[in-house]
Formats: sequence, C-alpha cells, structure tokens
Amino acid sequence: MNKPEIELLKYRDFTDVFNASFAFISQEFKRFGMAMLMYAGIPVLLAIIMSVFYARDTMSTVFEVLNGVSNMGPSPSLIILAILLSFVAQIFIYGLVPAYLGEYEEKGRSGFTIADVWSRFVRHLGAIIGYSMLSGIMISIGFMFLIFPGIYLMVPLSFILYVKIIENKDFSDTFSRCFQLVKNRWWSTFGILILAYIIVAIVNWLFSVPSLIVGGVQGYLIASGAQESLDGNSLAMILSTVFSGLGQYILQPVLFIIIGFQYYTLREQKDRSSLMDRISSITSED
Repeated sequence: MNKPEIELLKYRDFTDVFNASFAFISQEFKRFGMAMLMYAGIPVLLAIIMSVFYARDTMSTVFEVLNGVSNMGPSPSLIILAILLSFVAQIFIYGLVPAYLGEYEEKGRSGFTIADVWSRFVRHLGAIIGYSMLSGIMISIGFMFLIFPGIYLMVPLSFILYVKIIENKDFSDTFSRCFQLVKNRWWSTFGILILAYIIVAIVNWLFSVPSLIVGGVQGYLIASGAQESLDGNSLAMILSTVFSGLGQYILQPVLFIIIGFQYYTLREQKDRSSLMDRISSITSED
C-alpha cells in the first residue's frame, strides 16, 4: 500500500514540524538515501578517511603530552586538508537536501528522479558554495560581538540555501527573504533549531561512544605500563573512528530536513498572510 504524499507547503506547529520531518524521512528513506549515497558518498568517504588520520594524530598528541613528551600535534597540512574535505562533504549534503525538497514540491512524490535532484544541485552549486561560506563568515563575526548577534543571524541564515535552491531568488532577494521568513517567528524558529541540534548531537554522541571506549582503554593501558604508546593504526581505533564519522554525516541530512520543514511552515504562513492581505485590500477597495 502506497503511503500518501506529504504536503510540504503547510503550516505546522512546533511538534508537527518534527513529526512531519520524521514521517518524510521514513517515506523517502530509500530514494533519498540513494541520492545521498550516489552524490555525497565519495566526498563523505574522503572526509571520514581524513578524520581517521586526524583523530589518530590528535589522540597521539594528547597521550604524549600527558606522558611529558613534547609534541606539536597534527601537521598544519593535515588540519587544512581535514577541514577542506569536511567542508566539501557538508556542501554536498547541505545542498542536496533542499534540492530534493524542491523537486518533491514541484513535481510530486512520483514525478522526479534522483537525477533531477542532482541537476538542480549542480545548477546552484556556485551559490551553494558561496552562500554557505558567506553565511558562515557572517555568523562567525556575529559570535565575535558578544555572541548574541551570531545567534540572531544563525536563525534566518539557516534557510539561505532553501530560499536560493527552491525559490531561485537573486542575491539580495535571497537574504531579505530569509529575514522576512523569521519576522515575528524568530523565537519559535530558534526553539525548533535548538531542539533539532540537541537531538542530533545526542544521537551523534552515541555514535562516538565506541571511539571514546577504545581511546579510554588504550589510555589505561598506557598509564598502567602495559602499552608504550597509542596505537592509532589498530583495527579497533580505525573502525571506531569510521563509525563515529559515519554517524555524523548520516545525521546531518536529518537536521537539514527538519530545518526544511520549518522553512515550509514559515513560507506558508508568510505567503498566505500576504495573499490574504492583498485579497482584503482588493475587497475593501470594491
């Protein structure tokens, strides 16, 4: 029995945003997961491999410092490469989610393929990279000024790629649209974003537990003298780090889908209100 199509452009309250998000993930799990695997799989895999090297060097540094051995830590080139690959992986995930939602909204559940999602993503790739970097810089600068400006900017700018990829507005209209969407709805949107981040962070921590256990065991062995130094190349260390990385990247689309459903809620509320105002104005003139 086919599940009914989920209406994206619909006003939802706080709880319904989460319920609809998880219902959408359940309904679209196979095709959405395939799109992520096909188009974001390689960047994510490369980012995870690099995270294994970075985690190994970082933990080695920590244990050596605790044992009184001087260590400069991971090399700058390793740090830069790890950050770059992580950014690329997140760009793919962050851009593919609104591209998928846009296709679903315009063509219906059965009217598009994952190739259509990729086509929409590629059309906006330059904007995805540029807007992601610009919004990140703006939020970072905001956090430098007493933190609150960064928190304030984080809420409207969370929707910047949804506005660009789904509504296809130009540069200035995209930014103004983000702030228009959260006008008078900043606090409720902030609450949804914070709860979404907390849920994802808790589940992500569970994925990190094996890595913490392996590190703790090796730390105990080193402290007790049973092991001379951290074995970053051990199978347990590699597998636990990979598992932790996979958890991080698997959970990111969940977060972005929740943000997407709040975007549709705000859009429905704002656009419907504007339409009703225009109808009321026309009626009063008559």
